[in-house]
Amino acid sequence: MNKRRWLLVALPILLGLIGLGVWGSQQLGRGAQQETPKTIKVQQAASKIKPATKKKHVTKQQPKPKPGQYTEAQAIKQIDALIKSHHIMGTLLLTTNGPAGVRVRTYGYADDANQVRNSANEVYPLASLQKAVTGAIIQKLINQGKLSMTTPLSQFYPNIPYANQITMRQLLDHRSGIRMAELTPKTILPTETARLNYTLQHLRSTNNHAYSYSNANFTLLAGVIRKVTHKSYQTALKNDIIRPLGLKHTYEYNDIPGNVLNPLSYRLTNGSGQGGIISKPLQSAELGCGSLYMSVGDYYKFMYGLQSGQLVGQAGLRSLADNFQYKYSAGIYYQAGQVIRVGGNDNNFHTYYMGSRNAKVALVLFENQGVFGGDNQVAYKIRDILLKTVPF
Repeated sequence: MNKRRWLLVALPILLGLIGLGVWGSQQLGRGAQQETPKTIKVQQAASKIKPATKKKHVTKQQPKPKPGQYTEAQAIKQIDALIKSHHIMGTLLLTTNGPAGVRVRTYGYADDANQVRNSANEVYPLASLQKAVTGAIIQKLINQGKLSMTTPLSQFYPNIPYANQITMRQLLDHRSGIRMAELTPKTILPTETARLNYTLQHLRSTNNHAYSYSNANFTLLAGVIRKVTHKSYQTALKNDIIRPLGLKHTYEYNDIPGNVLNPLSYRLTNGSGQGGIISKPLQSAELGCGSLYMSVGDYYKFMYGLQSGQLVGQAGLRSLADNFQYKYSAGIYYQAGQVIRVGGNDNNFHTYYMGSRNAKVALVLFENQGVFGGDNQVAYKIRDILLKTVPF
């Protein structure tokens, strides 16, 4: 009796435990089925990811300066002090390592009244720095066999007195005997033909071939370019200079887009700047010798392209530079010590290019406030600093 009663009590408990075990196994099985696909997906995704490589940050080490040399920071500190002490406003490009080392610094205002600061890519009137550009186009025509350095001017302008005794070389070097004051037309000369005619009407041909600087020489060269190419000077500029070098900030004085910054000029007197007047009629008369606007970056690209031989070849450069004699040749002063200089002054803007002949060390200083003669010396001092600075 007791045994039967115990079985009646134990049997339900035993059956319950068995049922509970079966239910638990089913639940664990279901859980495994739910988790397994997630694990597979993660593993598959992970197999597609390449192991990450730790990227090292490499800081370019500048060469350690030798005794008497400057670091980049020391050089820039001196240059900034020079600019400040001479109350210069403008944009300065400098390098001691060719295009790879280009730095651009800005000073003062493009528009003082509205507090618009000078910027790296704004465009300034080149003034006489344009003469080297015109010279490069002439050399390209010589390379193509369409001209020579001894081609007489009479081939294009026979009515100019002594034109048969004036060569392309003499025009490029201001030894043509042509004389003409820097005159300002009463109104803007609207076309290249009008600009050429203005020069033809006002120049004097003396047959004196001593060096005498005159814009008329390069306006005549612009006319020669037009006659040889049967296209405008501006078209030749685009085809031979702007496109090959990829220039982005180069414009004719009357063709500057409205969204491109070009500065006002200021006349510096006793350390104080007064607003200057920019004569558009004067700029219109300077075809080939002062009618272009450029950024400092574009002008450096041009000079590097020219001095490296990229534009006209090494033989062409030697021809254009008259075998690198120490004199003025085709818009550039070639000086002792393998250095060159170009300077321009127009409408209270002052422009300078100085550097080594290979253009590895260079400065381009475009000013909208300063003093031309004094700041020419500042540019020389900057060049001297750069020549003593380690490549950066």
